[in-house]
Amino acid sequence: MSSCFIAGTFFIKNKEGVNIARVLITAENINKAFGEKVVLKDCSFGIHEGSKIGIIGANGTGKSTLMKLLAGKSIPDKGRITYRNEIRAVFLPQEPDFNDQNTVIEQVYESDQPHFEIIREYHHLRIHLEGNNTPEMMHRLSELSEYMDINKIWDIESEARSLLTQFGLTDTDKPVSLLSGGQKRKLDIVRTIIGKPDILLLDEPTNHLDIDTIEWLQNYLTDFVGTILFVTHDRYFLDSICNIIAEVDLGMVQWYEGNYSYYVEKKQTEITALQRKETRRKAQLQKEMKWLQRGAKARTSKPKNHIDRVKELIDKSYLIENKELEISFANQRLGKTILELRNISKAYDENMLLNNFTHLFQKNERIGVLGPNGCGKTTLLRLITGEIEPDTGSVKVGINTSFAYYTQAMEDLPPEKRVLEYITDYAENIRTKDGVLHSATEMLERFLFDGKHQQSKIKSLSGGEKKRLYLLKSLMFGANFVILDEPTNDLDLQTLEILEDYLDAFQGCVLVVSHDRFFLDRVVDCLFIFEPDRVHKFAGNYSDYLLVKRFKKAEESEQKKEAPVRVEKTPSKLTYKLQRELESIQSKIDEIEARMSELEEILQSMAATLSGDEFIAIDRENKKLESELDTLLHRWEEIEASQ
Repeated sequence: MSSCFIAGTFFIKNKEGVNIARVLITAENINKAFGEKVVLKDCSFGIHEGSKIGIIGANGTGKSTLMKLLAGKSIPDKGRITYRNEIRAVFLPQEPDFNDQNTVIEQVYESDQPHFEIIREYHHLRIHLEGNNTPEMMHRLSELSEYMDINKIWDIESEARSLLTQFGLTDTDKPVSLLSGGQKRKLDIVRTIIGKPDILLLDEPTNHLDIDTIEWLQNYLTDFVGTILFVTHDRYFLDSICNIIAEVDLGMVQWYEGNYSYYVEKKQTEITALQRKETRRKAQLQKEMKWLQRGAKARTSKPKNHIDRVKELIDKSYLIENKELEISFANQRLGKTILELRNISKAYDENMLLNNFTHLFQKNERIGVLGPNGCGKTTLLRLITGEIEPDTGSVKVGINTSFAYYTQAMEDLPPEKRVLEYITDYAENIRTKDGVLHSATEMLERFLFDGKHQQSKIKSLSGGEKKRLYLLKSLMFGANFVILDEPTNDLDLQTLEILEDYLDAFQGCVLVVSHDRFFLDRVVDCLFIFEPDRVHKFAGNYSDYLLVKRFKKAEESEQKKEAPVRVEKTPSKLTYKLQRELESIQSKIDEIEARMSELEEILQSMAATLSGDEFIAIDRENKKLESELDTLLHRWEEIEASQ
């Protein structure tokens, strides 16, 4: 099997060169502009079955716009997008768009997928029957239940509840308006992936997720048999899932076959080739300019088309000038005492987030903060910066310590204010590390806001551009202790890479809460890991922590000599629906345990002949089966407890 690109379209071919993957989406001459800003121009391409496409590009280039066009949430100014008949696509927007009147279980089925309207009506009646159980409503509920039995819709219900349980959303009758940002993101992911759609369209799917959930989603999408298009800044995510990279830039979509690592390598090759062509152009231009300077007589003896070619050499450049984001601010040296946290505790509504935590920060310490959503990571940052006070303990900030605090929520930027005005409100001039005083205009240019952009109103900026502007405001006063709360959300890869370069060279302390595993590996050398009963300190970056975590898990598995005892019985007091679900779970558990036994037999009998890749494949499948088995057993216990 081979693959190739033709006219912006990715084809998968067999050995005979015949296309074997169906085209699911066709885009023809797509154009989209917002005012004078053209984000897509005459773009044509096809999306083939089985493609897993990562969409990348700088903030404001049109990545989210492209996703919305493909999802039918926006209409192109020109051109058309066509889906193959009977293809089901589901869109995950960057921010959840929920009906606050819905409960968790109702929101799961807020989609036009087959059967979802039936399930949604069933749950609506079930939830609202209490105190209003008219004969008509009871009859309709019975009809819906019977229809779901006949059409095996309870399988969808079982899948949804298992996923919700796995994501910690156990109260399925809870109003969505009471969920946190991370919980809403998890709920929206469940809504997106249940029902097994043909195409997943995901805009920044890792935003607001904790690392464990990101890894679960990464494994799920890697094994997903359908087609995926997604926008993300997560480089590990791109590397693990993609077989195609689509770069959006200057109104065009450029396609690269392979994952993100391949794209970086290919991009560098392209740049090198362009640089060579540019070198040849300049050499030819220098030669021709000498001829032009020889005098009028010599020039008149040459044909006019030769002079035109010289003019073309002057005007033509093979390299597009890409301005680079430069961050370099003057900062004060840290003193002997930097920041001391002594026995601090903080609780909300009897929920203890920090308990007797102590840490004395050392010079140039770089710490990442890990933990599930709602565990207290942002609370720690707010305690450090003095936004809130600890219940017990003390926070002592050194005399020379100056914080730069980049918050997750980001302050409300004034929508009617122009970009330049927003920065000059804080400072007319900014001093960089080299001691030079720069105007606000110059610093904005370094942050990729050209003159036209600086006069734009903030409301016209993309989400990522607003984040970049806020980053400048947060860092420009030359602090020596940088605190970043989820800095990677909505930032493009170019800005992220140069922020990483800045932090590499930064002479001060760094404390960062992030779910971006690549960013953590690059930036930090120590971790604060929030666990249920304490904050654990770990010396190393995220990959180091992951290796230790996996080793401990493998060690614990070895120590378990007996499998958990499972009593297989169908409770007599269960409803018909739950009995059917329990029978389905029993069957699936038997299948999984049988397959796990097969894998164990293979490892024992063929260990000497297995290759490294085969070991990895078996280990990966075994971990997936263990996860599925845990979910099923958890649901089993729930059903038994409901008697």
